[in-house]
Amino acid sequence: MTYERKVTRFMIFKCQSGYTLRQIENDSYLLPYGQQIADQKKGLLLNETSVFLWRNLQERGSATAEQLAAALTRYYQIPDASFSSVVTDVNDWIHQLCQLGMLTASLHSVPKDASCCLSIAGLILHLYDPSDLVSASFDAFRTDSFTQIPDQRIDLLTAPPESHSYEQVLLQNREMTIFQNSDRYVMLFPTMPDICEAHMTLDGSYVRIFCQAVHTGEESDDLFHAIRLFFLYLAQRKGMFALHSASILYRDKAWLFSGHSGMGKSTHTALWHELFQTPYLNGDLNLIGSQNGSLYVYGIPWCGTSGIYTTRQYPLGGIVLLGRHPDQDVMDELSTQEKILRVMQRMISPAWTAELLDQNLSFASKTADTVPVFHLSCTMRPSAAQTAREAIDRLEDLS
Repeated sequence: MTYERKVTRFMIFKCQSGYTLRQIENDSYLLPYGQQIADQKKGLLLNETSVFLWRNLQERGSATAEQLAAALTRYYQIPDASFSSVVTDVNDWIHQLCQLGMLTASLHSVPKDASCCLSIAGLILHLYDPSDLVSASFDAFRTDSFTQIPDQRIDLLTAPPESHSYEQVLLQNREMTIFQNSDRYVMLFPTMPDICEAHMTLDGSYVRIFCQAVHTGEESDDLFHAIRLFFLYLAQRKGMFALHSASILYRDKAWLFSGHSGMGKSTHTALWHELFQTPYLNGDLNLIGSQNGSLYVYGIPWCGTSGIYTTRQYPLGGIVLLGRHPDQDVMDELSTQEKILRVMQRMISPAWTAELLDQNLSFASKTADTVPVFHLSCTMRPSAAQTAREAIDRLEDLS
């Protein structure tokens, strides 16, 4: 993989836990203990300058290379004219200890100007360098709100991670692995070779993505899809939840059609579009949130391979859960429990922990209480759309 400079300016570093400074005869060693020994980490002989830097960093808790260099120049009374070379030496020291896993970068945003600003579902995202990695699929959601405090900052770093620190595994499948550390989530994307890994703060406010410096169209697409994961986590914390579904606009409301893969949600919404000229809203994914006691569907750029999305928001009319039937189109009655469970099962908002699952379940319950949830056992014939439309019309006329 191709990367740029090994240490990013203004990045904040801290001592990794599991290492202690010890004196053996006349020499100073940084020695592993506990899990670091279990992971077969090695010790390191430190010279006088390295001991000073380690102790200074421990006392501070965290610091940038520039802050450590300033402390070093004061202590050894190094002329100001040599400061830049001291910073370079400190960066080299940081890089060496990061590679050994003895230091790690704190997950704080770097003070620099955003290269791209997005507004999605009322949330402001700032993306930082390089701008040519930002997918054109975001173009309709670009905004000039650079002075507004963002809900999420996303750093695109064309450098390898400073060190690897994978703790508790929350989820692991073919497409991703998610770890939870004490101060962050760490994500690996095995099917996205242009992305090394990504780190996100536990509150979702800051994301750091390590990716290649050579920019290709494929890399831009990988980032576009990876950013969806971080956005959906943030949206969930803000009370908005994603349902795997295709949607149309009917009677000024968004109607969502959801089903397992192969159930024909795209075919069904295409029937509506052809028969009743209903506008498409999103071909694959819909974000639902609450405003003043009512549910709304918000436009987002992620829409599977359909290319169908909107930037606008609409009141949620209801959800139609699709099932296959060989020769009939029948609206089935669902119990309250079935509505809640089936809606939750179609959600793709994060459920990495029991707490996140509870949030999804609570919102599925609220959705089932607020809007109609149907189950349509249907064919792929025009009569399926007609059956669904008649049921929706009856409800809308009654209301």
